[in-house]
Amino acid sequence: MDSKVKSYAYKLLSKKDYFKEELKNKLLRKGFEESQVDEVIKHLENQGLLNDEKLKERYKEIYINKGKSYLKLRNSLYRKGITEIDLSEDEELNSALNLLKKSFKKEKTFENMVKFLKNRGFRYSVIKKAIEIMLKEEE
Repeated sequence: MDSKVKSYAYKLLSKKDYFKEELKNKLLRKGFEESQVDEVIKHLENQGLLNDEKLKERYKEIYINKGKSYLKLRNSLYRKGITEIDLSEDEELNSALNLLKKSFKKEKTFENMVKFLKNRGFRYSVIKKAIEIMLKEEE
């Protein structure tokens, strides 16, 4: 295993967490050979420094707390090399409710809230449930 590749990978991981595919692409763009990069990636996985599943869960949690939709999460993770994302309707509902509570300042009519959430990429089934919950809380 080439120590230059390994030390550069450690340097990158010391600054932020990477998905496996994301780190691999970064190392390849730096000019390292693919065989060396694959070896370092396997080493880092064995050490527990690269774990796509844990990182995916963290991203999911952050996106729910920020009130981001499934679509935003999927697009963000897809750009990082992750193709399989599982976000339940309940998790997306929590995300929509978080967003409505934090950001929605207009007159709380059904139409205004539908537009607000639809423009942010939420599915209609989630939008409908979130608005029903919000309107019940308002009463």
